[in-house]
Amino acid sequence: MAKKKRKLSRKERKRQRREAMERKRKERDWKSRPVPSARRQEHEVIEDMLPLFPTITDPSAPSGPAMEQIMMILAGSGYMADEPEFEEIIVDPMLCLDTFSKVVEELDIEPESLDKLSDEEREDTQMDILVGVTRRLLTDELRQDILNGLNDLRLRLKRAGEREEAAKAAGLQSFLSGEAAKEIWPMTGLVQAIFFRSIQIGFELMEASMEAVETVDPDESGPSLFERVTQSSVVRKADALLKKAPGLGGFLEKQADKIWQEGLHALYMGDLYLELYSPEEIGAGFEILQTVFKDDIAERREARDFRPLEMSQEKGRAVISQVDSYVTELVTPERLEQLRGRLNVILKDPATEREWLAFLYMLAQYMADEDAAENEKHFLITTFVGEMHVVVKAFQEDSGREQD
Repeated sequence: MAKKKRKLSRKERKRQRREAMERKRKERDWKSRPVPSARRQEHEVIEDMLPLFPTITDPSAPSGPAMEQIMMILAGSGYMADEPEFEEIIVDPMLCLDTFSKVVEELDIEPESLDKLSDEEREDTQMDILVGVTRRLLTDELRQDILNGLNDLRLRLKRAGEREEAAKAAGLQSFLSGEAAKEIWPMTGLVQAIFFRSIQIGFELMEASMEAVETVDPDESGPSLFERVTQSSVVRKADALLKKAPGLGGFLEKQADKIWQEGLHALYMGDLYLELYSPEEIGAGFEILQTVFKDDIAERREARDFRPLEMSQEKGRAVISQVDSYVTELVTPERLEQLRGRLNVILKDPATEREWLAFLYMLAQYMADEDAAENEKHFLITTFVGEMHVVVKAFQEDSGREQD
């Protein structure tokens, strides 16, 4: 009988994705190289531009045939967005979609009126919208990412002997590096293509999310909410979108990490209260505190010092160690199933704050794993400590009201 393959933990899956991306970069011959000085790099870029201007001695002149050539490259550079160096650059798709709606409203454009326009007028209107979105969302960090991508693209094409294409990348890199070019960035084909791709992804994500909402009936009995969503066509559409937009995976991973860390912080601080542990179980946590601070409590009582105890690093480690042991013993397979059931109830509850839904969906996915008791130990401990915080806050608030 073949041995059952162990499911990977969240950290292991994340590490595998990063290793796959690194292999992909190596396959593309993205060789490591020393970073040149700014002056030396500028000189290299200008040298690489020269094939575009065989009869012009100063390609950086502010006017003339050289500038006309540069402007043509700027306008026609949209195809570069499909190069490997830019496929990972995704602007927050939902933010792009929200900004798109605001720009359309500000320009007083009725979506249905676009069909009545001529091809040229419709193209101009769509360009106005795209430029408006780009102006609002183009950050210095994104500019630097694009410049870094142009530098990598130039060097790769140069190594491959594609001098003319390398020259185009060099011309774009040189022009956009100048301070005076900031106003031109939103009109650049490459930049517009990146934003257009992000807006398209936003529309597809919105469509998938709407389908997910329609898929879920909170009153429906049967499989859990998480199971019904993951078994729907939404997941298949998401997989197709990830294949079509390779950079979306990296973007979503960063977003997922951010959502996960914010959720854990909210749990620890008691801002997100899931009631996963019973009052008796939380009571065991306070017994752990009393054990760790036994000597300190005795000294304070003797000195009639009733100030709150301070949590040193040593005491903190002792508390976490004992909580770890307690939670490990507590979360049996039967108790884990109860926790999963509680999460399903929270997800189906219309009163659950939308702010935390993404985190809760991720949590339901991780907790559905058969090894969740071990893989998600950090979450289980964080939640336990956080729910102790909630009890302490409630006690302090009650005491304050009694004193008033």
